[in-house]
Amino acid sequence: MSSTYEPTATAQHFQSPSPRINTPTDDDTPNPFNHHHYNPDDCIPGNPHMLKIASHTAYRSAARSPASILSKKASWVDTSRNISLSPKNLSRPTSASNSPVGTPIGTPRNRSPVRGFATSAGRMGKQDGVKNEPPKHEMTVFEGLLSERRRFGDFRRVLHTGLYSQLVAMEIPPKGDIGEEVHSVDQTLLFTHGRGLAQVAGVDRPVKAGDVVIVPAGTRHQFLNSSADEPLELVTVYAPAEHDPRSVHKTKQEGDQEEEDGIDVAPKWARRSQKENAEAGLVKMEGGPYEE
Repeated sequence: MSSTYEPTATAQHFQSPSPRINTPTDDDTPNPFNHHHYNPDDCIPGNPHMLKIASHTAYRSAARSPASILSKKASWVDTSRNISLSPKNLSRPTSASNSPVGTPIGTPRNRSPVRGFATSAGRMGKQDGVKNEPPKHEMTVFEGLLSERRRFGDFRRVLHTGLYSQLVAMEIPPKGDIGEEVHSVDQTLLFTHGRGLAQVAGVDRPVKAGDVVIVPAGTRHQFLNSSADEPLELVTVYAPAEHDPRSVHKTKQEGDQEEEDGIDVAPKWARRSQKENAEAGLVKMEGGPYEE
């Protein structure tokens, strides 16, 4: 199966979202590069995200008042974008000298350690025709995906989710960033367009098209676009999956909102062990046959 990744609309500047909890709907939204089939029964019952949502909402609201407290913070610190569960665990923000204008850096997003598996079929940033189930045992090709020609257009788009990894395309707008965060999974980033700054484990290093950066699980990291007029584009591989297989986010704040609301999370089937997949008949060392 061969897929050609075509450019979409250009990325937009944005402002931090106001705190709210979305109510997910049941309808989904097409991705020509991903042919999964969603089954709500694959998701774990219950909602392990409520504690995170409540804690974040309460703390972010507290961070906004009173005005006398905010006035003591540096003007470039974004106090409205704080997703840490506790103010005691805040790490230093990026300095004003290397913080992109228009997207100031606040406190880090420790997403993976507190994120569970998908429990709903929220529509906010979902791709039409993309199903939430293990992929078929067949070849998938993205022609020219790593070329330097600008093409992505979305802040984040999941291209393919496998049993042990996930392929995601990202575009960071001029003077934008992905947000400081920590994952419980390994991440490999392949930069295809533009220039930026990588901040990993307290070390800053310039990155450009053609560079590859590896971020081990449990490592604090941040990536910033240092250009004022060009996007920073990259393809990232999570191992195992980090996002909902159907996720597509036009802007950073849309993606942040889905993560806060417990919508954009990896499904249960994408976090199983090798033994579990073998017992389920999803991995056969003889190469099949498979029921698909």
